[in-house]
Amino acid sequence: MKRKSRARKIAFFLVVIFAVIVTVFWSFQRNVKPVVFTYCDALIASLGMDSINKSSADVVALYEYSDFIEIGRDADGNILYLGTNTPLVNGFVRSLALRCENALSAIGKQTAVIPAGAFTGSALMSNSGPKISVDITFFSTVRCDFVTTFENVGINQTRHSIYAKIDVLFNTVLPIAEHEIFLTSNVLVAENVLIGEIPSVYVGDKNATDYLDLIP
Repeated sequence: MKRKSRARKIAFFLVVIFAVIVTVFWSFQRNVKPVVFTYCDALIASLGMDSINKSSADVVALYEYSDFIEIGRDADGNILYLGTNTPLVNGFVRSLALRCENALSAIGKQTAVIPAGAFTGSALMSNSGPKISVDITFFSTVRCDFVTTFENVGINQTRHSIYAKIDVLFNTVLPIAEHEIFLTSNVLVAENVLIGEIPSVYVGDKNATDYLDLIP
């Protein structure tokens, strides 16, 4: 009888321990991880966007609309085609991506400071309690694309805008888990208002013979 009683106590003790572990794990998944990810995402996004915007401004300042686009006209000044300086575009995209990567790498290791009250899930207590520091190490991958848009801004007036679409993937390493953050920034590179009737074709390369639709 004593052996059975002892075995039951041990079994009960193990069940309690298991229940506590499950509860702690569930609470961690429900309260702790989302809060840590939220604070870390906000910090990395803020620092990342600031670095991207500054890097983009430095590179964009070196170019003008006419560097990228050649406007072909007939004898009467009507627009025949728009040609892209493809080698220059490729060089611009590579230069911008490299500048952004270097700027993001220079950010280095960061620390997110989280109030303990944030883990309670209560809005009233979110900024209360001792501060908990979470170290963040991240690696980034940058991709840049050249995007153009056309917008009708008046009678026979079309705004041609050139953007650099910058996509950044952050792989963050946190004490509790690895986490990915994705950011996108559309940076205005140059724009020009085209006067006159716009043709229905656009040349991807000013020396090419392939034509694409200019106006959707």
